[in-house]
Amino acid sequence: MNSHPPPRRAVNVGSLLLTPQENECLFGYLGRKCATLCSAVVQVYRAERSYKWVKRCCGVACLVKDNPQRSYFIRVFDIKEGKTMFEQELYHNFSISSPRPYFITFAGDSCQVGLNFASEEEAKRFRVAVSDLLNRRQRKTEKRGDLRNGMLNSFSFSPLSIL
Repeated sequence: MNSHPPPRRAVNVGSLLLTPQENECLFGYLGRKCATLCSAVVQVYRAERSYKWVKRCCGVACLVKDNPQRSYFIRVFDIKEGKTMFEQELYHNFSISSPRPYFITFAGDSCQVGLNFASEEEAKRFRVAVSDLLNRRQRKTEKRGDLRNGMLNSFSFSPLSIL
């Protein structure tokens, strides 16, 4: 008999501003073995060379746990067309800032990116979900480092014992 509990499956979290049917439609666009930890209606802006915010697209931003890629992403979907309009992987040392209650920014792959939320409540939920995820990942990384250091410190080699 297997003593391990079954793996926890993330439950999709929809947008407060979408109908249940629209949220279900959104969940279908996520992909196989992917789940959204938080969803919100947004406009995506990029800070181009002129340092002015330029609107790129509108849609539903999802904080996606992508199991096949073993990573997390912010993906913005057009729920009418079913297309991914924007994607940003949460890379090592990813961070967000929130200059306004309805606006978050982060360093994208090629420029600064801003998400302008349709609802301050959704902005708050999204910010908290991203921050919680980043904190969990940081603690996990530190824990792994502690384990590795502990294992290395438990082995002591003298030059003569190797010969």
